[in-house]
Amino acid sequence: MTTRLVRWAMLWLAFIGVGEVLAHVTTTGLLRIEFAAGRVLYALSVALPELPAASAATLAAATGGDRAAAETVAEAARGSVTIDIDGSRCPAGRVRIGGAGANEARATVEIDFTCDASHGRLVITEDWRAFLGEHYQTLGNLRTPSGERQVIFGEESRSVTVDIDRTVATGLFDFVKLGIEHILTGYDHLLFLVALLATARGAWSVVRIVTAFTLAHSVTLSVAALGIVTIPDRIIEPLIAATIVWVALENLFAAEPDRRRWIWSFGFGLVHGFGFASVLGELGLKGATLVRGLVGFNVGVEIGQLIFVAVFLPALMWLSRGRGARLTPRIASLAVAAIGTYWLVERIFVG
Repeated sequence: MTTRLVRWAMLWLAFIGVGEVLAHVTTTGLLRIEFAAGRVLYALSVALPELPAASAATLAAATGGDRAAAETVAEAARGSVTIDIDGSRCPAGRVRIGGAGANEARATVEIDFTCDASHGRLVITEDWRAFLGEHYQTLGNLRTPSGERQVIFGEESRSVTVDIDRTVATGLFDFVKLGIEHILTGYDHLLFLVALLATARGAWSVVRIVTAFTLAHSVTLSVAALGIVTIPDRIIEPLIAATIVWVALENLFAAEPDRRRWIWSFGFGLVHGFGFASVLGELGLKGATLVRGLVGFNVGVEIGQLIFVAVFLPALMWLSRGRGARLTPRIASLAVAAIGTYWLVERIFVG
């Protein structure tokens, strides 16, 4: 009895940890930096539903033309981003704030920097935590005359240094790393996997579910990244939340939720693939770099997914011993349904 209680307590602690993540609203910004002839363009895109409420409201007002809100955002931008080249600070100039095209759920912040030098070591420091949340991170693309590089600003490092005179090709491994980073910090995708696997029966069931999800999101990731099909985030993000809720509720109320789970996994995986594609779309990759990025990013997503499954399944099996075989999937599904519903409501009404 004591052992069983300990296992269930550990499960609840895990979901409390997820709740803490939700309380802070982890945000991933998508960034484009272009450097040429002593000028730097810093262009950041963020999803409003993921931001702290006060910051989301300020950004929304700024995109709508509120001058006071725009000044607040501009002040936060100049205090959050600094650029140095060859040891000299590049002064920040005009800050532009707007929406991301027809997608009202995102906002963009663009900053112009003017640098006295055009060669040497370029140091970019970014720390938006005071405005965008404690767990904020940025994934982006840096373009210089010598080539393109992927950059990540996160809890491990808020600064990136590059030698702009050294030609560095965008490598496959860089995109693989980006894909792993994206899936392991994509809590909605991970919770969807939790819901899918919570009632899985045996290894063959797990293989079918994971394979179906992988094939489906690989298809839509490819067609979206290549520009063949484009669906706005304001539609995709609520749909992703809805898939989480659907699968969690099916776990709770369907007689045999595992029977055709691979079919739902494939169908809903198509939706999640469009969510993955937003990262590559924002990087503005072209030609061979786009193909390399698509392959590498997709491989990285699969590696990250396998890492999560390899950690989650043994934990689920351990927690499902004895009476936990019935209670653990139900507890997990209840928690996932609650979190998914929170995201769904937020993304519909806030976005």
